Amino acid sequence: MNDRSRRAQKWVNEEFYKVLDVFGFRSVMFVEWGFRPADVRRTTERIKHPLAVVKQWVRTAEQEQKLAEEAEVKGHRESAAEFYYRAALYYGPACGVLHANTPRKLELYKRLVACYTRFTELFEEASVRRVEIPFENGKTIPGILQTVPGAKKSPCVLVIPGMDTIKEYMPSPYHNHFRRRGMATLTIDGPGQGESNTRETWVTLDNFERAGKAAIDFIETFPELDAGKVGVYGWSMGSYWGPRVAAFDPRVKALVGAMGVFLQKDTIFKHSKPAYRANYMYMSNIHDEDAFDAMAAQMTLEPVAPKIKCPTLLAMGEFDELCPLEDGERIFDMLKCPKELWVYEDETHTFGGRLPDFYLHVADWMRDALEGKISAGHAKRVDQLAR
Repeated sequence: MNDRSRRAQKWVNEEFYKVLDVFGFRSVMFVEWGFRPADVRRTTERIKHPLAVVKQWVRTAEQEQKLAEEAEVKGHRESAAEFYYRAALYYGPACGVLHANTPRKLELYKRLVACYTRFTELFEEASVRRVEIPFENGKTIPGILQTVPGAKKSPCVLVIPGMDTIKEYMPSPYHNHFRRRGMATLTIDGPGQGESNTRETWVTLDNFERAGKAAIDFIETFPELDAGKVGVYGWSMGSYWGPRVAAFDPRVKALVGAMGVFLQKDTIFKHSKPAYRANYMYMSNIHDEDAFDAMAAQMTLEPVAPKIKCPTLLAMGEFDELCPLEDGERIFDMLKCPKELWVYEDETHTFGGRLPDFYLHVADWMRDALEGKISAGHAKRVDQLAR
């Protein structure tokens, strides 16, 4: 095994720490998205082999869907809505590990969409809806819009998930920190993500920023949304796509890139779990290894960072396995806008037990930024000490 091959296997050691306590590693993020802890535990305890992931998450999703249908027959609207919501979430991991548009994946995604759609129809606040955003070549970008009940004019946060996550995950309608602070949210499956891939809307080097522009154009069509106060929140690979949106669209007034993959992509695509590389090859519809490496070599924010003008927050774990801390520090130095860098001591890519704190703090920061409370010339690093 040559040196490059040995380095590429470092993910094995990292996975040991996760596999020893799968629930502990995954549960915090799942719970913040709306998964029930008991459902995560019982599902992951049944997974004894990677190939069992689809079977076991589908099993749990089908159980929740059945409960939803039974509750609906009985006229129990609130329970039916929540069961449909959970079912949609639980179909997500099953769809996420299938890196091809097989009949099985398309059928599972159809179920996911149907369950989430029924949830929106039953949700008591009637403030969550699926939307279709006009895009290129006659296609649309699917999204979920959550408005603020009773508000006449709300700021709106464009939420961009990571490459392994989908629009249905974040933010939870039952626990939306942005909406509780008076901000609407529009979460998208942009090119290469989730439902867009089932439509063969693949990600390229430059089409995500155009999808972001289309989403902001869409926001401008809603009189109850304040298009003069649009923020962008992206996490994981969304921390790469989100800044690209902000760099090319001056309508973005605040930007957050969390769980970063800001600069070089060798760490994630060559030295981490092979699943990351396989997933992005599927998302981009590039299946030649050399061609994929050529594209990945250009996936850095270095050329666009100085173009970002709005207040920007970068947040990452001190020991992020997908993005070295020095990458976060370098991109922070490149920014010419008002900026902050939050580093969570001793945490990895997903912030571990600090994630619930982060969601509260980032919603506060976004509101402050959209209200103009972050002054020109602001530059601050905050080390979030371990608890």
